[in-house]
Amino acid sequence: MNRILYLIILTVFLQSCLSVARISDFPTTSESIDFDQYSKERMDNKEPFWTLETSYEYYIEENFTLEKIKLIGLITNALKNNGYRIFISDQDSQYIIGKRGLRANEWNTRTGVYYKIDSIQNKTQIYIKSRITQDITGGPRDNRAKKVGVNLEMLIKKGDE
Repeated sequence: MNRILYLIILTVFLQSCLSVARISDFPTTSESIDFDQYSKERMDNKEPFWTLETSYEYYIEENFTLEKIKLIGLITNALKNNGYRIFISDQDSQYIIGKRGLRANEWNTRTGVYYKIDSIQNKTQIYIKSRITQDITGGPRDNRAKKVGVNLEMLIKKGDE
């Protein structure tokens, strides 16, 4: 009887994490992101797919360039404002990954922010992707990438670092 109970508990425990956020889920360079595709979809659609509440992506495009160091500071602040700590920051590959720990409805979250500064077309493009580790209880499907993105847009408009 104890063995059966033990096996049931072990099975439930092992299957409790339905989705797992791994660093390997994220590209290791901004060159892996098709910024032109996101830019085109942003121009074609009034409400792009990545802003849906069930999505874990967000895209920002500004019609001016930012200095790389300033943009990195703004991204870092946006992640920290949303409870993340910086896990990876790679200036050469133009991306930052933040992670945050246990919350009420998630075990942890990883958010990657990829950027491209295009001085020829005079624009700055930013792609944000989040992944969560969550158990079987589920929880609200809010767009964590959008939360970071909206905060980043606010910081860019304010010019704060």
